[in-house]
Amino acid sequence: MNPSPKDKSERPLPPNMTSADAAVQLERSTYEILQQRLQLAGEELRGRLGSLNQSRREVFGAIPTQLLSTQQTATTHNCIARDMVAVADQFLFGFNIHFGLKAETHLEDVFSIYHFDQGAFHERGLEMLQDSRFALEFQQLYKYYKQTQFLKFHLHGPHLYMVFQVGKTVADIKVFKWLVLGDRLQYVDNRSEHEVRQPTQHEFQWKRTHRDFHRPGRHPHISIEDFVFVETVGGDLTIKVEDNTEDGRGIYSEPVVDADQTLDDAEIFYALAGNLILLKIRPFREPDFRYFIFNRKNNHVLRQDSVGQACIALPDDQGLIFSQGFYTQTGQYRIFEYLSRDLAFERKIASANGEDYLFVFHQQTSGEYLLLSYNVIEQRIDSPILCNGFCLFDNGHLLYFRAEPSPQKHHAVQIWQTPFVAPAFISAVRTDSMLYKIGNKAIVRGIAECQEILNLIAKDDTFSGRYVDLVRKTQSVLDGYFWLNDEQAFRLGESLGLIKSASAAAVDEFDKVLRIRQNTRKQFDEVANATKNLLTELGRRRFSATQEYVTALADLRGARGRVISLKELQYVDLSAVDGLEAELIAISERLSRGCVEFLAQPQSLDSYAQDLQRERNAIESIATVQKSKELDQNLLAIGGQLELLIEIVSNLKIEDATQRTEIIDRISTLYASLNQTRAILKNRTRDLLAVEGAAEFAAQLKLLSQAVTGYLDVCDTPDRCDEYLTRMMVQIEELEGRFAEFDDFTVQLAEKRDEIYSAFDVRKLQIIETRNRRASSLQAAADRILKGIQSRVSALPSLDEINSYFASDLMVEKVRDIVRELSEMTETVKVDEIQSRLKTVREEAARQLRDRQDLFVDGRNLIRLGTHQFTVNTQPLDLTMIVKDQRLFFHLSGTNFLEPVDDPTL
Repeated sequence: MNPSPKDKSERPLPPNMTSADAAVQLERSTYEILQQRLQLAGEELRGRLGSLNQSRREVFGAIPTQLLSTQQTATTHNCIARDMVAVADQFLFGFNIHFGLKAETHLEDVFSIYHFDQGAFHERGLEMLQDSRFALEFQQLYKYYKQTQFLKFHLHGPHLYMVFQVGKTVADIKVFKWLVLGDRLQYVDNRSEHEVRQPTQHEFQWKRTHRDFHRPGRHPHISIEDFVFVETVGGDLTIKVEDNTEDGRGIYSEPVVDADQTLDDAEIFYALAGNLILLKIRPFREPDFRYFIFNRKNNHVLRQDSVGQACIALPDDQGLIFSQGFYTQTGQYRIFEYLSRDLAFERKIASANGEDYLFVFHQQTSGEYLLLSYNVIEQRIDSPILCNGFCLFDNGHLLYFRAEPSPQKHHAVQIWQTPFVAPAFISAVRTDSMLYKIGNKAIVRGIAECQEILNLIAKDDTFSGRYVDLVRKTQSVLDGYFWLNDEQAFRLGESLGLIKSASAAAVDEFDKVLRIRQNTRKQFDEVANATKNLLTELGRRRFSATQEYVTALADLRGARGRVISLKELQYVDLSAVDGLEAELIAISERLSRGCVEFLAQPQSLDSYAQDLQRERNAIESIATVQKSKELDQNLLAIGGQLELLIEIVSNLKIEDATQRTEIIDRISTLYASLNQTRAILKNRTRDLLAVEGAAEFAAQLKLLSQAVTGYLDVCDTPDRCDEYLTRMMVQIEELEGRFAEFDDFTVQLAEKRDEIYSAFDVRKLQIIETRNRRASSLQAAADRILKGIQSRVSALPSLDEINSYFASDLMVEKVRDIVRELSEMTETVKVDEIQSRLKTVREEAARQLRDRQDLFVDGRNLIRLGTHQFTVNTQPLDLTMIVKDQRLFFHLSGTNFLEPVDDPTL
């Protein structure tokens, strides 16, 4: 049985919730409730994603990344290892040997081949490289180029390239090209240097700014698509998010070399990559560009100069990767500061399951490789691998080595198991699962997109458009994957639906919260700026009088009150408010101690005594009440300062009680003198009021009479009479308040009130009577006109003529004029009656016309009933007397009615 409303209201609280907690929960805003609902839905989605990912691993046989072993390879000579490459189940090992006086270099001096089996290396012969053309060209290479050094192996499609440096720089190369045919190599030629080239280092186009991007002003800047604003003037490079040229502050700044450069002296390029904006800036007279990543969702700026060397898009547009780390669209990033910036992008290797990607960067001069493994589900990079050579086998085994700086015979090679298996590699799978039918890559892509949603949920609401992005992203995922509501997919669609509904509801609520935050921030900035200015001013001031101390302490008290009031604002930064308050408290205490030390001097209060004496001397010369009020305000200000002095002295810990008593006594003496001065001033003010009040009251009374006369003249409606009467009563009440001290004036004002009431009542009655007479006459006129209209339209032969008559006849227009005039007089009853009668006349005339047209034949006085026609007499029936056959008869004119009159008298 469902509980009744009463049962629900009386249900006890959960055991872990107190009544205070319940009260707090009730006081939470709708936005906070939606946030909590969104977090709960996100946690539920996270749990279901974990379960689905585990099931996926069980079905498709996930391959973990783990270290298998470390093995040693041995070379015949001491050498410096340079690179390695896998061919089927073998790998080629390339190195450089310095023989000194040896005249000829052979293949075994540069290459060796190893068979990799059961986690161990077994050296093989160089039969794979035995080719007469290659042997000859290899021998000639070392013969004619004395500085020849092996650089690297290069794989491109089905071809393997052996790259040798033959000059002073790595740009001077010679290349041997081989075709990879399964587990063997077929030599092609040595003329393929043009085929060994780096891939695109930036998967976007840099756009250069020009004068059309400039925004002039006090602090000019350059607009980047109206998303972000950049300038290098004024001694620093500044990045701003507001198009405000009146303020030079931004969200990021760093110094430049030339402080006197103009706006167009710097070279500025930019590129858009989803939520990310890349900036390439070279200030005036600087040799190098500076590179920045700006996220317009959270207004974060990251300087990352390695972007200039290479910057590649992450899978599924998740963000960008470069040699020192990565940056995602949702604002997650990781930077490895210890890695080199001067690494070029070499290639990208995707795992068969679509979950992991290996990004390879290479430094040609040193031969170092950087391997960054990125997981699209977790959106993270494993620990970077720095090596001098590596190779991947079809089963996902990754071999790499670190070359020693000095020649060695033994070289350590680490063997790792990775998910980067060949597409043809077959792992154990369960074909009976629904997940197998969906496909590993599709599930990985769906989990990755759900993980992006979780990353958005984890962001705080300062992430611009967070809730709109959540709604759009969840809808995109729901539309893109049909299997989300499947039982074996753990019904991800249910959690996504909850996230979408909560996000959609939070969009409007967040707009309200944003307005509140902006208002709070504005108020905080105003108070903070005023407080900082006050503290700066007080820090520069030198105090030489008690009044200066008192004024400063009063200003500090007011400022502290405004700062404390900020704590009542929603979404205010309480730590910042507490910081402002702490600064005010510190300087208040310092000034209070200085004030007490100053008050300990015998002459410290002489200025107050002089002010009081000056005000007392000015009392006798006061000639008006206004001057008396100004003097009273001065005395009140002095009294307020004395009260503040007493409070300061009372609150401070003064160890010498005698000193405290002495200060308070001197202040009390001044306070007594102040009270005496105010009493004298009060008596003087009373005398001035007696003189000025009578003259002013007479003038006000005269003005009141003139106003009554003027208002009575313009009163033409009862409403205006009431309006002007109210105005006059307000004026009388104001006069009563101003002259409340004079009893005679109060009596006169009461009599004047009665007089005004009577005058306006009489005027109102006159207007009402006049309007009533006018309304009655208008109604009578309308009655007469309506009778004439009725008589006129009853004779009209067609409906068109009736309509034309009502549309244009002057009599009908006269009735409408009467209706308008009565409406202006607010005679609504009479207006409704006349309008109703006019409408009735029109409808009755039309009805009678239709009756005549239906009954009569051809408009004549003939009625047809079947095949018979009967005449109709439309003459009025008059009773007359006629003489017939010498007798008197009653007769109805137009008929055959005759009635003899048998009256003896007649």
